[in-house]
Amino acid sequence: MQDKDYIDQEVAGVRFIYETLYPQEPIELHLWWEKSKMATPLIQRQENPLNADMLSQGYLGAHRIGPAPQPGQLGRRICLTIPSPRQIRGRAHQNLPWADRPLHYRLVNSLSPLLGEQGKYLVERRRQRLRPKRHKFARLPLSRTANYLTDPAVAHTTSRKKTPAILIGLHWLDVGGAESLGLNSIQWALDLGLRVFVMVGQHGPERLRAKLPQHPDLHLIRTDRYLPPALVGHFVERLIAQENIILTHNHHCVPLYDALPAIKLRHPHVVNLDSTHIVEHHDGGYPRISGVWSNFLDYHHVISNELLAFYGESFRVYGSKMVLGRLLDDRQRDKTPLPVRLSAGQNTCRITFVGRMVHQKRPLLMLAILRRLHKWGKANNVSFHFDIVGEGAYLEALRHKVARWRLNDCIHLHGAGSDVPALLAKSDIMLLPSSNEGLALVCYEAIAAGCIPISTDVGGQNEICPAETLVPWAPFKTVRETCNLVIRLLRDKGFAQQVERTQNARLQALQNEPSAREVLSRIYAQTLQKTQIPSAKAPTVQQEEKTSCVG
Repeated sequence: MQDKDYIDQEVAGVRFIYETLYPQEPIELHLWWEKSKMATPLIQRQENPLNADMLSQGYLGAHRIGPAPQPGQLGRRICLTIPSPRQIRGRAHQNLPWADRPLHYRLVNSLSPLLGEQGKYLVERRRQRLRPKRHKFARLPLSRTANYLTDPAVAHTTSRKKTPAILIGLHWLDVGGAESLGLNSIQWALDLGLRVFVMVGQHGPERLRAKLPQHPDLHLIRTDRYLPPALVGHFVERLIAQENIILTHNHHCVPLYDALPAIKLRHPHVVNLDSTHIVEHHDGGYPRISGVWSNFLDYHHVISNELLAFYGESFRVYGSKMVLGRLLDDRQRDKTPLPVRLSAGQNTCRITFVGRMVHQKRPLLMLAILRRLHKWGKANNVSFHFDIVGEGAYLEALRHKVARWRLNDCIHLHGAGSDVPALLAKSDIMLLPSSNEGLALVCYEAIAAGCIPISTDVGGQNEICPAETLVPWAPFKTVRETCNLVIRLLRDKGFAQQVERTQNARLQALQNEPSAREVLSRIYAQTLQKTQIPSAKAPTVQQEEKTSCVG
């Protein structure tokens, strides 16, 4: 079989999971390739009868691990399906063709994409208004004497013979701000000498899989594929004991949040922290989940002042527990942004859009802006060039509209892996007409590249974009104000330079604040110092770069 090496690698990962979870029990693994007739993962006693579905197409056979079965202890039977690399690659391209979309969707968007966006906007506003009534905004209680009478035998004894490790939880392995910070956190932990275990919360495209550091101390554990959700907490508590894990860092991984009670009871010495990015309109998103679990966490790392206010107002979490760390490369602090290229009177303009083709980024709304600008440019002798970077569920709808509106000659579509810095270095303006944002990293990159970002006034965008370049969230106003702003930049002498001074000042102010690398590395290093086996690579607290906690 041509995928033998891949299958062997997956089987090795499965063995690690179940030998950790059931170290004293015989286990019989039954494996399928790509698809099985049974719902997997499935765990049952070996004495259960076998059925015909087990030998269906794709069955790879049985594999024994653990100690040999004994009379009266046959052990467990575990049924799992191994996804093929072809299946995983296909997840990134599951775009519904335009003709297969619901009729009402096509009718509304045929009249105007703005009508569809207006409907979504009204629904989101209503959900935002009802959010406090529909969702929990209170911290889960945790007794201050939770371990007062706990028998030491109840808590697992952690193996101190191994180098200290960190458990990092990711939402998935696809492109995103939280995942990007997660990858950086992995590298920062490795740089400090920690061993790193990574677990993933859910299936999805795996475009970031190849970007994980190739390091012998990095271990990716596929609990999302091979472990029932109900057993994740039990697995995590055993993993901590077995691998000398001293801290956990959660990047939007729900199963790791759900494991916190087991960690607190069995391993109260472990330091738990999380990082959050964006408050969702309908339910608060991961910051709300984080706030609910706040009593079980030692630190909340946030990327914006908006999030600091959210935790304080919604959950009354303040002080040293809240840690602000900007998503900036602190090694570039002394680097001056490139001059803005746009000037009044020029007859060409290059505009870029960077983002996933999902509702949050509103790609069809962005396309309506480009169409209106293109029409204005033809009437006023201004030539526009549009670069659109991204992939996702709306890509086919976007292509349909580009062809229908005859914009193929001025719009160029680029894949998710394109060289964004190179495109921004050639662009005059970047559009970000999102329905919601945390604090978009691409705005930092645009300003540094001499580009002017125009963004909706949502999330923490007012911390990086000047008031002059912020537009309303409401769709019709977003289109109108964005077009007016682009036209003003092209006509009003001195306006582009005014925007440049303001946005450069805001970028500099953010660069003067602690970076995510500084605050997270400091927490990692402080935790490492408290262990019995300090790492030779770990700096002392005095050697750490200056950081600050917001409180």
